[in-house]
Amino acid sequence: MKYLKDELLKKHTSFRIGGPARLFCAPKNQAELAEAIAYAKEKKLKRAILGAGTNVLALDKGFRGLVIKLSGGLKRIYFKDNLLHAEAGVYLPQLVQAALRRHLIGLEFLAGIPGTVGGAVVMNAGAWGREIANCLEYVKVIDRNGEEQLLKKKELGFGYRKSGVEKKGLTVVEAVFKLKSGSAKASRQKIQEYLAQRKVKQPLGIPNAGSVFKNPNKKAAGQLLEAAGCKGLRCGDAQVSEKHANFIVNLGEASSRDILKLMTKLQKAVQDKFKV
Repeated sequence: MKYLKDELLKKHTSFRIGGPARLFCAPKNQAELAEAIAYAKEKKLKRAILGAGTNVLALDKGFRGLVIKLSGGLKRIYFKDNLLHAEAGVYLPQLVQAALRRHLIGLEFLAGIPGTVGGAVVMNAGAWGREIANCLEYVKVIDRNGEEQLLKKKELGFGYRKSGVEKKGLTVVEAVFKLKSGSAKASRQKIQEYLAQRKVKQPLGIPNAGSVFKNPNKKAAGQLLEAAGCKGLRCGDAQVSEKHANFIVNLGEASSRDILKLMTKLQKAVQDKFKV
């Protein structure tokens, strides 16, 4: 497999921010992923797994190890024993459409999330009151030693926007979903409604990494930030979106330092006003 040296991570993140990775690779399949993990272990390199780079802030100084990018490769989708199998690099909108072609429902809430299956499992991605763990059956992973494991949902420690995948040193290879049969027409209508709401409420088309802060208990982070007067606040080229206060956008040349500085300002503003 081809390993690139000093590949700029800003080319691979939706924020368009990030310095060079000492080494970078993009496996095309599960065998190449296993090879990359074994290579990192052999060379005693730190490794970082990147999906679509849509929920990530890469630092300006880069990453002194091996970055393994899964989107673009590992994109196989197939059905077996009435279960939907999807490799870690599959884009979530493609996953949703594959289910709809089989008249399977339950994944509509993922339609507008611009990430991959692997990333969605790691952070238990969700929207509109649902999360990916709701429909997971089990997940195939590679452990620190390069061994494959099949783990059931209850073994993965899912919570609100979190799982135990990274803490356990695991890499998601494939996820398996159990879905119900239903009306594809009704599902498509629901998807269109979700996408329309995103278009109205979110700063699509400007580099960002989605919602920045998780919702505190029984409160919406975006509403707290807006009420604290945070819309439009700026550090360098990092700015709080005028559309949605829980989004930070890159106006052109924002650095990771700008983003982190702005995040700290936002935390302080909400703390001072709401004690949250």
